[in-house]
Amino acid sequence: MADVHKFIRSALETQLANVSGSPQIAYEGVSFVPTTGTSYLQVVFDPVSRRPAVRGLNPQQRYDGIFLVNCYAPEGQGPAVADTLAKNVIEAFEATTSLTSNNINVSIDYAERRQGLLDSPWYFVPVIITWYAYT
Repeated sequence: MADVHKFIRSALETQLANVSGSPQIAYEGVSFVPTTGTSYLQVVFDPVSRRPAVRGLNPQQRYDGIFLVNCYAPEGQGPAVADTLAKNVIEAFEATTSLTSNNINVSIDYAERRQGLLDSPWYFVPVIITWYAYT
């Protein structure tokens, strides 16, 4: 099970790293100190469930989860920078997008923007990406 999650995370993080014009990315478990006045992305990988896809012996498993991308921009410049980052992330994770890592196919269910929030000295827009994979 752990390896499956590793490959799902890899597929999602690779897709994010390839988003055009993306700033630095703060990955989970990696030391990151944001530079005030500089935009960045923060990711959270949240596997939600692992369940049999069908009944019977040795059934295929369905994995579901959330990939949260917080799009941070410097405070005081209005929402445009964070909104543009969020738009670019959403476009890279359109519904029905298929990603692969180590023969694990990860399908994107949807990607949507949430309300922007102030986290001084940044303003950020959360983007929620839901995914699923079968093994």
